[in-house]
Amino acid sequence: MATRSHSSPLLRAEGPWALAANVGLLLAVTIAVNGFLFGIGWARPSGHQMPMIPPGAVVGLIWTVLLGLMGAARWTYVRGSGDSGWLSWTPYMLGALCIAYPFYTSGLQRNGAAFWGTVVTLIAAVAVAVMFALRRGDRLAPCLLVPTAIWGGYVLSVMIAYPPM
Repeated sequence: MATRSHSSPLLRAEGPWALAANVGLLLAVTIAVNGFLFGIGWARPSGHQMPMIPPGAVVGLIWTVLLGLMGAARWTYVRGSGDSGWLSWTPYMLGALCIAYPFYTSGLQRNGAAFWGTVVTLIAAVAVAVMFALRRGDRLAPCLLVPTAIWGGYVLSVMIAYPPM
């Protein structure tokens, strides 16, 4: 069964604005969700900062960069492989998992959901990068996802070293 060709240049990662649109979509959702979280009080410092983790504003900046890289990974994958099917959307699925983190951890609480969410995010980041690496196409796409795996691995190691009391 042939993959249906998309008519939108954004979906095909074509045109002068395709990179900006792929990155901008994830960033816009991130900014909207963060605004909501600040609005309901979930993103406020709690005084229970996890050791070895930067302040909340720095973590927010890190995630903004990582989500931008996920959008760029989709763009480079589609441009290099010509595949705009389900696999091309896996960086967005990874982004959705990351954006949902504050919701399934009840406002960034250190609990079992936070630990296992970090594990799943790390596994998903590695899996998407490996899937992209195994496909023919641009070799930059999997590299753009490696920082997410590195950050997830770092946070997981801190969670293991400093369990909640």
